[in-house]
Amino acid sequence: MDIKEIFQKTNLKVKYNEPLSKYTSWQVGGFALIFIEPQTQNGLQTALKICTANKIPFFIIGAGSNLLISDQGYKGAVIKLKEEFEQITFDMNKCQCKTGASVRLPYLIKKYVDNECSGLELLSGIPGTVGGALIMNAGTKDSAISDTLVSVNVMDMNGKTTTLSKSQIKFDYRKSSLEGTAVLDAIFHIEKKTKQDIVDSITKTLINRNKTQPLATFNAGSVFKNPAGKFPDGTPYTAGRLIDETGLKGFSVGKAVVSDKHANFIINSGGATSEDICLLIEEIQKKVNNKFNVKLELEVKLI
Repeated sequence: MDIKEIFQKTNLKVKYNEPLSKYTSWQVGGFALIFIEPQTQNGLQTALKICTANKIPFFIIGAGSNLLISDQGYKGAVIKLKEEFEQITFDMNKCQCKTGASVRLPYLIKKYVDNECSGLELLSGIPGTVGGALIMNAGTKDSAISDTLVSVNVMDMNGKTTTLSKSQIKFDYRKSSLEGTAVLDAIFHIEKKTKQDIVDSITKTLINRNKTQPLATFNAGSVFKNPAGKFPDGTPYTAGRLIDETGLKGFSVGKAVVSDKHANFIINSGGATSEDICLLIEEIQKKVNNKFNVKLELEVKLI
């Protein structure tokens, strides 16, 4: 049976040959053969079962803020969670917030402010969705999204759902044991504070971030993880400083440019391709390894 006929027998919203560049913060990437937007957990189960039964490769995309997708696109199904996965509820009696996996972090933080709830202020300015942020344990040097986590509801690739408490999940620097699952929703602990105190904290965080990061550009956040080791002055290695000290700020391949503000950011200056970014990544890794004997590991995921 033609794959389109199979999907037509479901209630799933499906597109074909969908450009992925409009779903990534780098604004690059080719076409997805199949693009599925499940609106419920049952819909996600159906999508996973169809893909598995028909041996269709697939991956789940959030806000596309840490992905580099090939110019050749993806010869499979891309799944983007909608509707039911975009809900937020606050339980003030339990001091908890339940949020769907597809909720974007900036929007969630806004809802925290509206409800005079504290707990995520230090993540202000970080793009992406709750699900993706949990899988990679997104955060800063001072805070991570897992800090106030209570539990996560996940689905495995066979469609089985499980609720995991924070203690059942292994979180580490920019990774977690949630990798390989579909995050459905999560519960976070919240604290009550005045709206002004929360806004003041967010404002301070955003001002500091704006001083050091190219926020209003097409980028995917930090490209490389901070490696182990120290500089001669005793300070820990950071990918940004390592790249900076190779003299690569402002270096470009095609329309992909190393940010002048923060060397661990690569910017699409307008019309960059995925290949441009890949070649620039390889050049950065080569130069840093040659000078410091340090192999930079990618924080962004390659599709």
